[in-house]
Amino acid sequence: MVPEPIVLPLRTRVASSIFWLAWSRGVAQLLSFATTVLVARILVPADYGVMALASMFIATAGVLADMGLSGAIVQFRDLDKRDLDTCFWITVSLGIIAYVVLALGASVIADWFAVPRLADVLPVLALGLPLNACSVVSGSLLRKRLALDRISQAEIIAAVVTLPVMLCCAIAGLGVWTLVIGSLLSWVVRGATMFAFAPWLPGLRLGGGRTKEMLDFSLTTFGASILWAFREQADLAAIGKVTGQVTVGLYSMAKDLASLPAAKISSVVFMLSAPVMAELQTDVTAMRRAFFRGARLTSAITLPASAGMALAADDIVAVLLGPKWLPAVPVLRLLCLYAGVRGVEVLLPPVLVARRRQRFLFWYYLAMFLAVPSAAALGAVWGGAPGAVVLLTPVYFGLTGILTREALAELKASFSELWSEIWPILTATGTMTAVVLLLRGSTFGGPTESPLIGLILISISGAATYLGTLFALGRTVIGEGVEVVGWIFRRPRAD
Repeated sequence: MVPEPIVLPLRTRVASSIFWLAWSRGVAQLLSFATTVLVARILVPADYGVMALASMFIATAGVLADMGLSGAIVQFRDLDKRDLDTCFWITVSLGIIAYVVLALGASVIADWFAVPRLADVLPVLALGLPLNACSVVSGSLLRKRLALDRISQAEIIAAVVTLPVMLCCAIAGLGVWTLVIGSLLSWVVRGATMFAFAPWLPGLRLGGGRTKEMLDFSLTTFGASILWAFREQADLAAIGKVTGQVTVGLYSMAKDLASLPAAKISSVVFMLSAPVMAELQTDVTAMRRAFFRGARLTSAITLPASAGMALAADDIVAVLLGPKWLPAVPVLRLLCLYAGVRGVEVLLPPVLVARRRQRFLFWYYLAMFLAVPSAAALGAVWGGAPGAVVLLTPVYFGLTGILTREALAELKASFSELWSEIWPILTATGTMTAVVLLLRGSTFGGPTESPLIGLILISISGAATYLGTLFALGRTVIGEGVEVVGWIFRRPRAD
């Protein structure tokens, strides 16, 4: 059996994970965001368009190479070393195969999108597939043990090493290769660090006692995972094919900005919720409490942040990215509504996976894969990138409602209970939106000579309104937020 560390209480492990994630990821994300802003001011939208199209294939191929085995390692509690060795060699082999396929097919892909630079960029970026595959087992073991402090340390080391290199490459005029070099270097450093942190090294003995059961589980979840990956990238494919690399570059930047508040929170939430739900899978009452707590805390951050970004989109783009990115503002505003819901949706799949509802997730992601890209393609033909967002958003919301219903049923809960948990947050967000709109229409919030001043005024007034309303209506959320902030500023100890 693989040796396990001393198991601390779940609450202590979650609190310690939040401490490490907040500080290490916070520092890494600040560095990453600053470099993104600086690099975006040097590069042009077409560079980001090429990178977005190449990354679309890398992300999808990465899911194929994983084959659902990382999730299986998290879910199964008693694995021996041969089980892990088998997972390692399967994922590395698939990563190499995926690299070869993409390298050989790069010219065909470039011709289909009518973006010649893809033929050069894609084979180089695809080197990340076998590199990432080498760290799948190590990362999964760390997630399984809720050792997110180690994962966080690996990420901040990767950020510290990568960001100066990217900035130098951009200044040197390397264009899209700046983004390629940054991605590859980040993957190498992060993977090597996690590999060093995990108390496990690969061997050549294959076929452990639970390998067959793991493979059955991974193949069941694999279908849902690959459909999810297709869905995630389908909007870029549709817009890139219809509109070209410049528009898809503007769209990808707008999507990254719109997703920024939700993505940074949801990635942490998912890292926590998947192992927590797996550990509580036989205790529905505890799962329900954990889910509603996560929903409150996640909504309290992502919903007002997304609304605020939509309200201040023009000032944000002008201040951070410069005038060449202003055409992305309409798309950014439209994507913020979509991104706000995405930030909360991440809580739902771990519930269904823990309750062994992988088949439902497969059909859900299949519906997403068929419906969302179709809506995006029709919208892109009708109205470019804004048209794609206008049509895909209601389709996404409708299917997400079905996913929510199934997750709540597994928790023996209902929509009315979910509403009772988050209505103060929705009310506070709505009040903030109304106040900011009134201020923007007044002399106080009207056009200023400096977009930076406008952005500061909107941010302060919006934050004050939101927090004041939430304090009046949602004391539970405020109390939980204070507790989490306490975890962030004081590392919890074992009881």
